Amino acid sequence: MGEGKSLPIIGGVAFFLMLPLIIVIAMLFTAMGSLGNAAECNSGGTEGAAFGWPTEKHEAAQGWDDDGPEKHTGLDYEVAKGSKVMAAEEGTVVSTEGDWIKIRHQDAAVETWYEFFESKSVSVGDKVTRGQEIGKSGTGTEGAPGLGGDHLHFELRVRTGENGTGALQPQDPTDSVGADATTGTSTCSCGGGPLVGGNNQEKAFNFFASNGYSKEQAAGIVGNMIHESSVEPARLQNTPPGQLTHPSEARGSSLGWGIVQWTPAGKMINPSMEATSNDEAKVESLEWQLEFLRKQLEGEGPLAEGPAGQQVKAAQSVEDAAVAFGRYFERFAGSNDLSNPRYTERKNTAREVFETFGGGDAPAGGCGAGNGDIVATAKMLAWDTPGHGKDEGDATEKYQRAMPDWNGSTGDDPFSDCGVFVATVMRMSGADPDYPTRTTSVQENYLRTSGKYDVFDDITEDQLRPGDILIGPGHTYLFVGEFNGYNAASASLHGHVPQAGNTYSIGQQFAAARLKNPPAPKS
Repeated sequence: MGEGKSLPIIGGVAFFLMLPLIIVIAMLFTAMGSLGNAAECNSGGTEGAAFGWPTEKHEAAQGWDDDGPEKHTGLDYEVAKGSKVMAAEEGTVVSTEGDWIKIRHQDAAVETWYEFFESKSVSVGDKVTRGQEIGKSGTGTEGAPGLGGDHLHFELRVRTGENGTGALQPQDPTDSVGADATTGTSTCSCGGGPLVGGNNQEKAFNFFASNGYSKEQAAGIVGNMIHESSVEPARLQNTPPGQLTHPSEARGSSLGWGIVQWTPAGKMINPSMEATSNDEAKVESLEWQLEFLRKQLEGEGPLAEGPAGQQVKAAQSVEDAAVAFGRYFERFAGSNDLSNPRYTERKNTAREVFETFGGGDAPAGGCGAGNGDIVATAKMLAWDTPGHGKDEGDATEKYQRAMPDWNGSTGDDPFSDCGVFVATVMRMSGADPDYPTRTTSVQENYLRTSGKYDVFDDITEDQLRPGDILIGPGHTYLFVGEFNGYNAASASLHGHVPQAGNTYSIGQQFAAARLKNPPAPKS
């Protein structure tokens, strides 16, 4: 926490984004999560690997080898030519030159590199998500001990030097690559980081809920903590999840440290070490840091933050508490802009904290269900990029969970069915629980005859409103307004699962249907 600070990003505990996801090695957590959709829903998880598998074959035929004169600076997966290659983590494609695809992750301190392709399905500047296909593997020859022939070569690169500003150097990815986080008890958890009742998260929530804060306010505080540090007391900026940096090691750093990333680290460590007679174990304990933070918010101690505490205690809702803590205590870069996407991520995570530990009063179904917001639900369920496949596993995890619950269609490629997607959005959001589950002709008849909708056949694109249903012969989709540079969300039977795209043939091939009495979206 520091005024005007701009800390790096990561998933899993991101400090921004997005994210979601997701724990990215060597990144600090002040943004997350993803960079992604508003109200994005991620599976609740705690122990997922920092990076996902880059191929469907999970065992490397040749591992990392930095012994001797001949080194191997990555992992080789012996897969047949034409096999799917997947992004190991969400990020931005920064190079597709030669045999390589290189992806930068959040704060530019980490990149993953992939070598040997038959074909590539991404371009420089593309945003990718964890597990998204980026191409088909090819054939190549490396110097020994690397493989030759059909295979994929995968590398993890991390910036060295002070504050992670040096050159990218290869790091052993063996222990950082693996399965996604295991799911928790909730069917769908919304938020930018892992949240399924981890001990520190629950302890922090209970601490504030029993020290003068409402459950809503406690959730707002902990939701921010998750994005700052994943509630890891001995966490230093730009260190991997689970790595301890003791107070004596961190106190001279200019980076953030602790559950709320006090910045610089010594700001909190120095008075704490003095108060405990240099008891490092106590200073890096969750108990000490929670009490230190409580006193700050009460306006006590060497780093009093009474006004921030007053703002949090004035909050009536989970979301307001999340914004109050982020704006007045964390004061991350851009926090004065209430439209900053970091607030969306933190509010979503705080809501999940409340639903998981608060004992009720959550929106029906969670994860945006019953929120009354067509646009937010569509963006939550669809990828915010084009280029995805047609099968269930190609859909976002939230759509994989939501469609069976809120639609239930089976049979012929239901996850790529355009009508199934629109119906799932309308039913899940609560905007129209009676919306026909499938078949565009049936849906068009319903839109024109149910009396619930105004249907505009001669509408122009500039007359569209976010939430309009676009319906035409054999296809239907949703106009959602700004969506990561696109303006629509759609699926296409046998073509692709729900994803971002742009409107076309408005008022020609497609009419627009607008709900006459939409429910008021819930915050």
